[in-house]
Amino acid sequence: MVKFLTNPPRNLYMKVFIVQIVILLILIGSSPMAAAQNDAGEGYTNSQCAECHEEMADDHAASVHKDVQCLECHVQAVEENHEALAAVNCRQCHAPHDEKVIHDAHTRVACKACHQKDGIPVAEPETGLVIFSGNILSGRKLSPHQMVAERGDSLCQKCHFKGNALGASSMILPPKGILCMPCHAATFSIGDRTTFLSLLIFGVGMSGMCVVWFSGGRIRQSAHALQGGLSPLMVAMVADVLFLRRLFRLSPCRWLIHALIFYPILIRFAFGALTLSLSLIVPDTDLARAMLDKNNPLQGMLFDLTGLMIFTGVAAVLFRPKEGLQTIANLPKPGRTMTVLLGLIVLVGFILESLRIAMTGWPSGAQYAFIGYGLSLLLKSVPEITTIYGYVWYVHTILTGVFIALIPFTRMLHIITSPVVLMADVRSRIQANN
Repeated sequence: MVKFLTNPPRNLYMKVFIVQIVILLILIGSSPMAAAQNDAGEGYTNSQCAECHEEMADDHAASVHKDVQCLECHVQAVEENHEALAAVNCRQCHAPHDEKVIHDAHTRVACKACHQKDGIPVAEPETGLVIFSGNILSGRKLSPHQMVAERGDSLCQKCHFKGNALGASSMILPPKGILCMPCHAATFSIGDRTTFLSLLIFGVGMSGMCVVWFSGGRIRQSAHALQGGLSPLMVAMVADVLFLRRLFRLSPCRWLIHALIFYPILIRFAFGALTLSLSLIVPDTDLARAMLDKNNPLQGMLFDLTGLMIFTGVAAVLFRPKEGLQTIANLPKPGRTMTVLLGLIVLVGFILESLRIAMTGWPSGAQYAFIGYGLSLLLKSVPEITTIYGYVWYVHTILTGVFIALIPFTRMLHIITSPVVLMADVRSRIQANN
């Protein structure tokens, strides 16, 4: 016995483990919860549900959910008395569409508004939410089981048509793609022609610049200068690139003007990147939906304030006195053409936001976008606003595309090359001092 206890057979532990698992499964299977689930699964099949809900059977059999058991959606129907069931939340089974499909505007659109067969989407007067109306033109009540999974323009045209009262653009607009990322919550999409052409021209320009740099050895010199001394370079990166220390030492006034343009774009980019991440990782959280909602007070105020800062910086660049301007060694002189283009992008953005607010009926929270809201009050009597919105949207997008495409061919290229040049210069100074 002592030998058995001190040196048991090798397979004894495995046998004991298997016995424990079997006992555990028996206990779980005989528990009241498991029994209730088994009874529910066996007691309420689709055919048995149809005995009382005969009017639903044909609709369910013809829907995209024909192979889904009733209790998978109607979990409350397990109870004996289930006459007053809560509405089914589609997200019990379905993940929400990503930003590339729904855009941020559809955070206020119910699933059934789009996916209910023959349904009519309507806007709730109190909340502005776009919901499903159960009546078709004949006045017959539609079954909630007649769901469709169609995609494409035919689905979008339920809301996006000329003269709609839903606050939707009459044009079916593409999602915000890579072009929009510097200022908005957008996706890594290149689906529209404007984005494709602008990125193509930008890529050609950057390729040409790299060829010139490689042929002159500039890239190799910069790469060599950046080797070693990582800690001083990181300090210089934060001080000179992020906080613009070198520019502040040269001219506090120029630093302020540059900061009015640089920091708002940086803040917008960080906000958009965080919003996109949340919409992909935790799309059903209140935080993700709030950050996508343009009528959220925080987003409305943040974007109008940053837009105003950029516009102020642009005006300062264009109208500041030219006398006494100094430049930093190895960096290009400031240009004005691209600055004007940037100001136009912001200006059209404000107009576009005012059109959106007016088009959607001045929803709650929109007043915090104080510039867009103020301009929208001037548009109360403007006809065909849902059509105008689409054209202005394309003007805003095309201006942005032109700006991106011209970066490699203008002095605005410094937003890409300046960090490299500054770091190389810092490294050269470090080596000279050593």
